[in-house]
Amino acid sequence: MNNFVKTTILALCILPVATNAIAAPILRDTITVISPIVTVGDMFEDAGLLAEQALFRAPAPGTVGQVSVQNIRIATAKIGVENFDNPGFFNVSVARKGINVDLSTFEALIADDLTSKGVLRSGMSVTAFLNRELAIMFAEDRSNPVTLQNLRYAPGSNRFSARFALAGQPNPVDISGRLDFSVLAPHLVRALPAGAILKADDIEMRNLPLQFASSAGVPMLDQLIGRQLQRNQLEGAALRLNDISETVLIARNEIVTVFLKAGAMTLTVKGQALEDASQGQPISILNLMSNKVVRGIAAGPGTVQISTTSTSVASL
Repeated sequence: MNNFVKTTILALCILPVATNAIAAPILRDTITVISPIVTVGDMFEDAGLLAEQALFRAPAPGTVGQVSVQNIRIATAKIGVENFDNPGFFNVSVARKGINVDLSTFEALIADDLTSKGVLRSGMSVTAFLNRELAIMFAEDRSNPVTLQNLRYAPGSNRFSARFALAGQPNPVDISGRLDFSVLAPHLVRALPAGAILKADDIEMRNLPLQFASSAGVPMLDQLIGRQLQRNQLEGAALRLNDISETVLIARNEIVTVFLKAGAMTLTVKGQALEDASQGQPISILNLMSNKVVRGIAAGPGTVQISTTSTSVASL
């Protein structure tokens, strides 16, 4: 037998072996999908070139369905998959991933819409109270699983109704109820007496119902830190601008040092404050030596500065 004949026979012998080595796809007993379509690659291991071929519609997001092996055989036969390896299953469990949608999801979309319309301003938040309890629901797992289709809001009564579309769900979701608005406002974390100087750790920002917010607006932290309480305040009290005043640097009847600079000369005398004054505020002082009342500026604790433009050395 010549070499050509030997080679040909060898090739013919090897060919059936190579053909039989192609493994049949193996049926899975449980699968989880994200998309609305179940493919051959989802249903079988070693799916090969047909892996992207569609087989069935997936169940709704967040749910699980059962597919019989008989129906799987019918579906695979239609796309040319005549045989597959079944380890002994009667049904295949098909789960579809989904994102749980709850009231917080709807509130966030309502807040975005009201912000874009100028109803919800900086520092404000909104809470929805529904007329009926929400059912458990899921949307398709993607970047924008829920969209607001329509929002009706009546400012006078705070009543609202809204419609949402959930990705992967055939029907919209309608909700209705009441919207309550609140604003972040400074609250005391401990009780403080009148005259206390406010520090950063005395205050925390908490939500305050909008109807209880001052008509003058809600003070910012930088308007409070270093200021003085005008009256006793309880723990948890919401602070308003009329609750505070500038820190009293010099108190009424306090003995202070009054100084006047005139060129290279500095004249100092003792005086008695006739009123309270904060840093930089004007104050009336009784000169304890001359019994004259002079006006100066509170320059520091126990210190008052007199300007040479308003008071001469002789008049001091």
